[in-house]
Amino acid sequence: MNNRGKQKNLRFFSTFFPIGKKGMGIGQVFIFIISAITFALIMIFGYQSISQFIASGEDVAFVQFKTSLENDIKKIYTEFGSVRISEYNLPADYEQICFVNMDAKYNPSTDSGLCKKDPVACSVWEDSEGYGSVEENVFLRPVAPVKLKVYELTIDNEGKNYLCLPIANGGFGLYMEGKGDHTELAKPAQ
Repeated sequence: MNNRGKQKNLRFFSTFFPIGKKGMGIGQVFIFIISAITFALIMIFGYQSISQFIASGEDVAFVQFKTSLENDIKKIYTEFGSVRISEYNLPADYEQICFVNMDAKYNPSTDSGLCKKDPVACSVWEDSEGYGSVEENVFLRPVAPVKLKVYELTIDNEGKNYLCLPIANGGFGLYMEGKGDHTELAKPAQ
């Protein structure tokens, strides 16, 4: 490159990046402002996109759990005497799941513990007239985005007609036994 080319390049760069001058050139300040705005926009839209991906991932996990639970309970009821212990995973927000035998009459002396554990399940059960009259018989805490109703069930829980299980690290285990016309649920053996 000859001397003319070097001088031309120096004039071009000295417009944006002053050489040997004490202050910033106007062009350099303008570039910093544009860079800051671009960075802020990328951060805002990136955060929103990541939040949406996480939310849709949790929705998919919940739908998979719901489908798996419904299918497992419905599948085993016809297999009289069959036993399965299954593990289920939910999004990490959920703390407890309660199953209620809606065909059993609510008895305040034996079933009032449910009202302490899950007031929503308790009120639905008190007002129900059996399995066919309710829209749900499985209750999550916090409340699930959709109502969960699995096939007819009975509960083996020390004479109680409900079973509440804690959800630890996004999962819980469930003992299921096919009874021919319904499924019996219990806590899995420890």
